[in-house]
Amino acid sequence: MRNVYTIQKAFPIFTTSIPQLIVTMNRYSRVGQIFFFYLIAVGLSMFFRVHRLNPEWYLNLEQYRFGWVLISLLRASGPLVGGVLSILLFRNLVKRTITLSGTSIAGSLLYFGAPVLMITILGISNNSSVNTHLLGLESGLTIMVYCLFEETGWRGFLLDAMRHIANPLRFIIIGILWYIWHLNFLSGNMASLKFGLLIHLPACVFGSWIISFMADKYKSILVAAGVHSVFNVFFDLQTDLQSKLIIEAGVFLIWIATSYFVDKKKTQAVQIT
Repeated sequence: MRNVYTIQKAFPIFTTSIPQLIVTMNRYSRVGQIFFFYLIAVGLSMFFRVHRLNPEWYLNLEQYRFGWVLISLLRASGPLVGGVLSILLFRNLVKRTITLSGTSIAGSLLYFGAPVLMITILGISNNSSVNTHLLGLESGLTIMVYCLFEETGWRGFLLDAMRHIANPLRFIIIGILWYIWHLNFLSGNMASLKFGLLIHLPACVFGSWIISFMADKYKSILVAAGVHSVFNVFFDLQTDLQSKLIIEAGVFLIWIATSYFVDKKKTQAVQIT
């Protein structure tokens, strides 16, 4: 009897019921699934985000007309590849609620297309004799595809894989993982490190909260990419502040109208049923 007690005390898992044991194993498998995704997301993107790790061919892309597009998209390749592989490999383990177009194809496309439309209309001034509106279209599409690449991983997979964690903690954890993924703290620059901790980290946590909330509401990766683009337009778009504010204002107006009609249609559908 004493030996049995000792074994049970040392290894309480042996006294666990079968359902509890399954729950425990699933909990560990969730950690493995998240680790698998994150390892690919960071491991692949780091070669394009950390300057001293950049391949020579990657650096040479700058000399080509659309090299800047490839440079941008490769930086977001980690979450895309990690997200797609994780969705495929763990499709029987992770219940997916977030899909590409979610609950409304039209609404998702409007959320995704609004930034492209506004940037194209305002255009991007340049010294390369490229039509301002054409460059606006190129810039808008690049930003949106970049955001789609990222959100395929962060919201397309990770948001569902971490659904066992209650909100808002889930949103906060994703925000912290998102911040670390950027690897800006590896620049070796103290000013960059301070900016990261004081500005970038809080922005990632806040941004994750907003993006995750909207992705959960409309179950859409395209909506998540649209909301994500607000930050990229403000920080990365090569234009003046006034133009950025006009673009953001126009985008928000389109989104408000889109949300109104999508929510109204959803309410009417519920009332009919």
